[in-house]
Amino acid sequence: MYSKLMYVVVVGCVALIGTASVAHAQVGQPEGSFQITIKQGGGIIAQDTVSIGAGGDLVDLRPTWDDGDPEDFVQIGTLGGGEPIILKVTSDGGADESYRVLHWYIDAPLSTTGDDIYLPGPTSLFDPAGGNIDVTITGLEFDNLVPAIPQLQDSDTYLASFLRDRVEGHFYESTSANPYVTSVLDIQVPGSAYLDGNGALYSFAGTSGVHPSWTWGNIENPGLTTTVHDGTGSKLPVAPGEVFELGLSVAFTAVPEPATLTMLAPGLIMLLRRRRR
Repeated sequence: MYSKLMYVVVVGCVALIGTASVAHAQVGQPEGSFQITIKQGGGIIAQDTVSIGAGGDLVDLRPTWDDGDPEDFVQIGTLGGGEPIILKVTSDGGADESYRVLHWYIDAPLSTTGDDIYLPGPTSLFDPAGGNIDVTITGLEFDNLVPAIPQLQDSDTYLASFLRDRVEGHFYESTSANPYVTSVLDIQVPGSAYLDGNGALYSFAGTSGVHPSWTWGNIENPGLTTTVHDGTGSKLPVAPGEVFELGLSVAFTAVPEPATLTMLAPGLIMLLRRRRR
């Protein structure tokens, strides 16, 4: 049973670091390599090792709206019809801030060529009749090698995940989601739903250290009857339960800094990317 604390995390022995200068360091940019595993109902949908940072698969971690350039992406799996599963990661946080926030976007595009990455393929990312979804990241590190704690904020304003439908790109009205949190009336599940002690629907747990690992667990599969919101009201999706994109967020503070995200600005809640430019 998860505790309703600011975060749920197992602090490893790496937290016993030797100098205060490292203990209080800003969490740097991600670098090196990590493994991502995506499961539905216990079966593996995709699993791959991805390099990130200078010289890696994912170098440009700034969102398109920030620098005008598309973020990098990497293929991490293949669907049954041969269509790709791709991953994008963006990063928030500066040298004068005590946290880093990473946003993860897992898409099922038409192909990896040109603008096809913004268009949905013919196959859903997840089986509409399948079980809940787990995404696990292991072995991530940061360029200043600071031991870091992966966490979510236990509030309704830190937005941890969303799902968009394959046909029209609208947001699924998931259980526990906060409706209409931005001007486009999007639907996102807050951190509080992941930390409410109900591990059967949305859970979060991780280990801290120089190579933190964590899992967003039991993400609700949209299913065949879940509605979407099209910006003006609820409607049934054209292809019920079919998913183009899963978006996820996680924040980090340095060990052994107090694990609080109360300084997290509203602008650093889950940032949205539209499928079409």
